[in-house]
Amino acid sequence: MNRRKRAAEILEQGDRTDTTGRMLNQLLIALISLNVVAIFLESVDSIYQRYEQAFWYFELFSVAVFTVEYLARVWSLTELDGDHDTSPVVGRIKYMLSPVALVDLIAILPFYLSLYLAIDLRFLRVLRLLRLFKLTRYSPALSALLDVVQQESEALIAAFVVLLMMLVISAGGIYLLENELQPELFGSIPSSMWWAI
Repeated sequence: MNRRKRAAEILEQGDRTDTTGRMLNQLLIALISLNVVAIFLESVDSIYQRYEQAFWYFELFSVAVFTVEYLARVWSLTELDGDHDTSPVVGRIKYMLSPVALVDLIAILPFYLSLYLAIDLRFLRVLRLLRLFKLTRYSPALSALLDVVQQESEALIAAFVVLLMMLVISAGGIYLLENELQPELFGSIPSSMWWAI
């Protein structure tokens, strides 16, 4: 069996009985979970200052693993069924623009951006929370949830618009009623939106 086909089988987990694929998925789930915990801990200044170097090495390790995973997926996807109708380059570009691949890319992008751009590191730390979305690849339940969200997107958008209208109306109402009595809390409609939320 060629290496690219084996890598595709391991990474895409078409066969749930594949021990190597299951172990890799479990390790990646654990790494994603540890990343989320690390991001939470980094937001506590006393912990971050004390373990800043350990956080840096853990981030470096995580980015290396996620980068290798991303590149291996792009490299091996030509061996998957259904990807033979286009050229390998077009197939890879289509994959790289798919939502699941974009989530994988966004999970590693903040690290590479911080190397080349002067961006607020706190912003990049929070942006790394998007790695949590990588879990959708490894959990059938989360994948099913995403499928439902995609299928019911029109109804969800309608519900969001109604919710937004209720937010604006209630914020405007409380602003009119409480502005003079509590100007520090309800001094503007945007401030009143916090109460309405």
